[in-house]
Amino acid sequence: MHQHKSCGKEQRAWLPLPNGSVAPHPWCVKCGVVKNLTDDRAKKLGYWMNMMAEIANSYKISKAQRRLAAMELQSHDGFDDAYSMTGEAQKRIFASIIKKYFGINESITYSFIR
Repeated sequence: MHQHKSCGKEQRAWLPLPNGSVAPHPWCVKCGVVKNLTDDRAKKLGYWMNMMAEIANSYKISKAQRRLAAMELQSHDGFDDAYSMTGEAQKRIFASIIKKYFGINESITYSFIR
């Protein structure tokens, strides 16, 4: 993942916000992705790895399953990109990976996420 470089003030794109209004959003001049300006901020990968360890310890998940889930989480394109990723999108991705490798329902996974 590259380091994002925001466009200048005059180049910002006017896009809608969750509350229905519009605001100028910066975007990356290297890749074109629009910056997330909502309160729903993405968390760093370490947070999700700690959540995975907590779930795995609670349900006695094998080390092989933990490793496979961790590798998929790390390889998911843009998961650790706080510039454009939202927290809600991260939760959905995380829950689907936990379900796939640990066999744990999404609602249980969501109960672990703070």
